[in-house]
This record gives sequence, structure tokens and C-alpha cells, in this order.
Amino acid sequence: AVKTVHTALHSTGSQDLSCVLEAATLVAPSSKNMVSLSARRRPQWLPAGLLSERNVVLTLLFAVLGSLTSTIAHGHIFTVYIFELYGDNASVGLTESIAGVTALVTALPIGFAVDNMARKPLLRTCACLGLIAALLGGLAVAIGPFAVLDSDGNKSRPGAAFTALLLVSLAIWGVFFNASSSATLAIFADSIPKGSKRQELYAQKSTLTLFAIALGPAIALALTAFAGNSWRLDQMVIAILPGFFIMPFMCVLLLFFEDVENLIANDNLEPLLNGQRKDDSKAQTMHKEHAWVVPYVILVAELITAVGAGMTVKFFGLWFKAEFGFSPAGLAALQAVAPLAIAAAVQVLQSAVKRSPVGPIPVMLSFWFSSIVCLVLMTCATHWQSVAILHLLRTALANSKEPFTRAILADFVPSSKRGRWNALHSLTGMTWNGSAAVGGVLCDRFGYGKTFAFTAGIYCLACLCWLPLIKLVPSAHDCKSLAKDS
Repeated sequence: AVKTVHTALHSTGSQDLSCVLEAATLVAPSSKNMVSLSARRRPQWLPAGLLSERNVVLTLLFAVLGSLTSTIAHGHIFTVYIFELYGDNASVGLTESIAGVTALVTALPIGFAVDNMARKPLLRTCACLGLIAALLGGLAVAIGPFAVLDSDGNKSRPGAAFTALLLVSLAIWGVFFNASSSATLAIFADSIPKGSKRQELYAQKSTLTLFAIALGPAIALALTAFAGNSWRLDQMVIAILPGFFIMPFMCVLLLFFEDVENLIANDNLEPLLNGQRKDDSKAQTMHKEHAWVVPYVILVAELITAVGAGMTVKFFGLWFKAEFGFSPAGLAALQAVAPLAIAAAVQVLQSAVKRSPVGPIPVMLSFWFSSIVCLVLMTCATHWQSVAILHLLRTALANSKEPFTRAILADFVPSSKRGRWNALHSLTGMTWNGSAAVGGVLCDRFGYGKTFAFTAGIYCLACLCWLPLIKLVPSAHDCKSLAKDS
């Protein structure tokens, strides 16, 4: 590296800082990667050029365990469990909204902490919060069947102490999920330069996550069948508790992440890493004037979507149970198949995006609008077979765009601001828990079908927000052509 910088200085005849930076950047990362790859053989499924293979692998494992926890401990059976405890949809919505409200309050502080603090100590703090959330949440679920019994053994609403325990555990879960997701995703993005097939790794992460989301309900299905396949509280506890047992393993993973040097991970230096000057590449300056708008537009669209999802998704299980007579095993089976459908849709969408001459946004919107049509058709269906098929199609088409949204954000957000943007984007995933309170009131007053139809209108509004991005997010074909011309 020293010889290269020395040669660069003498070849220009002046101390050109940009030339020195180019020479140093080209040599230093490659030397680091050579040492890393010589120390151990890189797995074949990982692309070359990663700045930290450990962070990529740990993020994938953390996402898998997080999906298992969410689907087992906070899935559809947990929603029915809360309904059986309190007896009305409004209580379900209020309880489910606690994690979303907590995420809303803590989103910006967590984002700034991720960007301005050392991420390893922050992840250790998240690990402690996760252990507390696992302990309190597991305790609340375990004692729930006893909390509804009064002194005479008759069933009644849970008392204030139990409700406080349940709400506190969900609030801590909301902080843990938001903080750990923001920090790990920021490190994940920093560990993958654009030249390392970032979009493919995001799609791979999504596929692994979806298989884990399918595995969680499958585990719940097996436990439910073993316990008796009924909606009794004591039997639902058996299907929910394993999710809280997985959380400590998530916390352990957070202790092994490593920091990535900002100089190497900064996207502003990626043209130098690719062996070309930043000001010589048209692809790097494409839509530069309006590129800052892209993350904000995506955030608004995702927040609107999350509000609609919270009014619907949390109540699908109750709708299937009340209107179509689904058993716990049937509901768990449907929940297990849905992620597999999403994984298949992700692969189809990825193939379509690569072939699209107009960029990824029109293809993503076509999938999303098709999912809205399926939701409307669900409210008109009368047979459980038709509802199940439409539900799987809707779920697959609506959620297949998630990895591509993450990849677009990673491309348009600099490394120094990824923490706050990941926190805000994670907030959209928790906001739908917050809007569940509104959904519960609407379901009690107007019924499930009308509430779902109203949600379809909110989704259409979110679709409109994506339209400006059609020209702001270029296609892969356009980027390659511009790079070739330059």
C-alpha cells in the first residue's frame, strides 16, 4: 500500500489527495480480504468481496431465530390466546399495539444511537433487553390460564397485575426488536458493498427468513396436535412458550458481531473499490439531484401500508376461527404454508426485476396491486378453500417486495445514516401492531369483512406513493449501459 501511494504521488508530480485516496483504497481492502480468505475458506454460498463474512452469517442466523420467535411467541395462536383471556377484539388490538407504540416512541433515539455509538456495546445492551423480554413474556404466557380464575375457580377477566406484566413484556419486546433489527441491518449493509451483489444477498436473507417463518408455525402445529388441538388456554400455552425459549439464543448471537470500518464501508468510496473514479461514472451520478427523496418516499409508503396491515393481519386468525371454523392445527398449517408462498414469490419477483427494462418499481407495484385484488376477493368468498387460496396469494404477492425495498434503501442511504433509517423502517413493521387497536374497534363494530375492505383502500393509497420512484430508481440494465458508456 505504501509503495502504491508513493508511486501515485511521484507519477502526478503533486500531492493529489484524490489520487492518493484511490490508491490506498484500492489496495487496503484487497489486502484485508486476502488475509481473511487465507485464514479460512469462504463458503460457496457467500459472494466474494464481503467486508465481513462473520457479520453477514450472524445477521442471517439472527433473522432466522427472530422469525421463529415472532411466529411462535407472537403469531396467530398468541392473538387467539389474548382473545380468550379478555374476550373481545378491542382488548386484542390494544394489547398488540403496545409493541408498536413503544417502537414509535423509541425509533428515532435508537436510530441515532446506532449511527453515533459503537455498535458492539449497543448490541450487548440489546442482548440484555432480549433476555428480560423473554423472561417476562414467558412468565406472562405461562400464568395466563391461572390469571382468568377468581378465588372460587370461576373464569373472569385477568387482573391489573397480570395485565401490567403482559404489557411490560410486550413493550420491552418492541424496544429489543427495533434496536437489534436496526443495528444488525446497519452492520449487514455496511458489510456488503454494492459490487458484492447486495440485492441477491438481501433476497437470500428474505428467503431464509421466510422458511423460518414457515418452520415456526409448523412447530406450533406439532405442539398443538400433541396437546389436543383445541382453543383451551392451557393447551395454547404449550404452542406459544417455545418461542420465548429461542430468544436467549438470539441474544447470544448479538455478542459476536464485529464493527466494520466506516472508511471501507462508505458507499461514497465504492467507485474507487471498483477501480474507477467517482466523477467518471455516470451511474454514480444518475438521479443524484433527487436521490435524497427516495428513502423518504419509501418511508411514507411503508408507514401507510403498516397502518392498513395492522387493521387486518392481526385479525386474520380470529376471522378464520370465527367465520370458517378453523382449528388450532388448521390455523397453524395455514400460517406455515404462507411463508413458503412468499419465498416462491420473492424468487419470481427477483427474476422479473432482472428482466425489467423500466426498473424494479413497476414490477413490484404490479405484484402489490394484485395482492390488493386478492384481499377484496377474500371478503366476498364463502368457502374456506377459496379463502385459504386467496389468503396465500395475497400474502405472497404483498410481502415479496420486502427484500427489494431493503436493497433500494441500502443503495440510497449512506453508511453514516443507516442506523436511523433502519430504525424508521423497522418502525413500519411495528406500526401495524399499533394500528391493531383501531382494527380491533372496527372489527367489533363493523365486522371483519368491512374492515378488510377498508384496509384495501389504504393499500391503494400507499401504492400511489411509490409512483414517483419509477423514474428515480433505475433498472439494472440502465446502470450497466451507463457504466459501459462511461
